[in-house]
Amino acid sequence: MLSICVKQETTHYAYVSLNFPSNFVKTGSSFEELVEMMVNGTCNVMGTEEYQIFNSEIEELIESGQYVLGNESFTEEPLSAVTRNDDREWSDIVNWVMQMLIHGESNDMTQNLSLCENESSGITNAAMLNFEQSIYCAGNYGELFNKNFDKKQHSLMNTINDGTAMIYSIPLGDIMPAIDGLTAFNDRDDSDSVLKRVKRDKGKVFRCGVISIVAPIEATSLSVDYCRVLAAALFNGNSEAIEILTFGVNDSIACEALSNKSIDALAGGIVNFQGDVYGGFSYSTPYFFAEDGTENFYAFATRQDDTLFSSFVNAMIISTIHAQEVGITRETSARMPLVSLFGSDFLWAMRDSISYGGNYDELYENNFGSRFDRGRNEVNSHSGPQLLAPVKISSSNDVDRGC
Repeated sequence: MLSICVKQETTHYAYVSLNFPSNFVKTGSSFEELVEMMVNGTCNVMGTEEYQIFNSEIEELIESGQYVLGNESFTEEPLSAVTRNDDREWSDIVNWVMQMLIHGESNDMTQNLSLCENESSGITNAAMLNFEQSIYCAGNYGELFNKNFDKKQHSLMNTINDGTAMIYSIPLGDIMPAIDGLTAFNDRDDSDSVLKRVKRDKGKVFRCGVISIVAPIEATSLSVDYCRVLAAALFNGNSEAIEILTFGVNDSIACEALSNKSIDALAGGIVNFQGDVYGGFSYSTPYFFAEDGTENFYAFATRQDDTLFSSFVNAMIISTIHAQEVGITRETSARMPLVSLFGSDFLWAMRDSISYGGNYDELYENNFGSRFDRGRNEVNSHSGPQLLAPVKISSSNDVDRGC
């Protein structure tokens, strides 16, 4: 009889519980306990992280032919650093240190202690930091990975994506928690947030700026479509509750309009170090990667001081990618989960966003038509390379398309 051992309160347990009868599932409190249960015959299948298997008793049994290691992953576990959203400068520092480590591996920058310097004196803000020091003093991402893991554990997912299937969604997680999630929104001191304005001032519209992307021009219409996706999410499916303002490439007025609140968000912004650290902007998950040789990442820019709305915008972009991954389309948008994180007025936000625009492939094909090879703009299968090395990471005060 099939008997599957998984650790309690993990995504492995959640996956197995949804797909197998409860009498097939056994739980343990630690990896060590799972191994013991496997060896003593309590179970004949074990679900766990691949990296835990290496250098354990189970690996030896696999190598001796007593057990077989599967080659398919059923859950995704992207790990990251978590910071408080009320300290944006520190969040920027942590984020761009991580980005620099990946950038370093992609550009053959390695640990070099002769260049490692203590720069703590005289530093008064994040813009003064030399983020390359993180590499010189500690090493790039690959060096840190190999320091902590056996090289055979360097799975394809933890490698640099050099230009294929770069559209990626993090797991949604528990976006519909207990009913307390509905009241938490009202308790937040975000009276100036775009979300609070939409809730308070009925009849208002979403003011979306769009930077014209020259090559390919279809990317600009994709940006407009995403603006309407956000309007639908904000106004109970009404994608027409929107005012669209267009800006030229390298138009500094676009950044000023976002900063002075003339617009609520800006589509077509290039994800870059300067805009994040110097400009005071936050970037969503990228929705388009340039095909003109520049390797630019295009995303929505929002004001960094409106963390609530920045999170909302990012969640809606991710929802279109998530829908693609799980096979939800415009016609089946009711299958999208409800979300309580932004209050009861936006419970249906993800459903409304997909009801208007559909999943990522539908949005893409609506603007570009059917293309056999989309290269960078294919949705990642969660089995290919997932580390994206940012291009615009110069620690210079010369802000290039800073939003």
